[in-house]
Amino acid sequence: MIRQRFREERSNLGIVLRPLAEVILENDSFAVEIPMYIDSGADVSMIPFRFGRALGFKQEEEDAIQEIKGVSGAGVSYILKEVSLVLNGKRLKIRIAWGLVEEIPMLMGRMDIFDKFRVIFDERNGWIDFEE
Repeated sequence: MIRQRFREERSNLGIVLRPLAEVILENDSFAVEIPMYIDSGADVSMIPFRFGRALGFKQEEEDAIQEIKGVSGAGVSYILKEVSLVLNGKRLKIRIAWGLVEEIPMLMGRMDIFDKFRVIFDERNGWIDFEE
């Protein structure tokens, strides 16, 4: 079992608990440890444009620019890429939406991750469990 902790953050609602996972994203020879919001409502994991560039992403001729919409209906253009995501030593090859804008958070979505685990959000006790 992998356990991650909620983090207190300030919002317009006051102090709220947000589900975060400390992960490592790897592409080729570059790896970086980052926190990602665990978003059970997100179909796919997503990163902002400059972070994808830092991972070495480039738009290739075969890359299709797509658009994804959130619950607000606002669209974000992205290119689907592949990276390795390491969660507490567990390495997963995942598809990730490389956002073509900066104004998006680092999101861990369901695709290629939630199907590998039973994910339990326990806000009362302040943790998120990933059970294999």
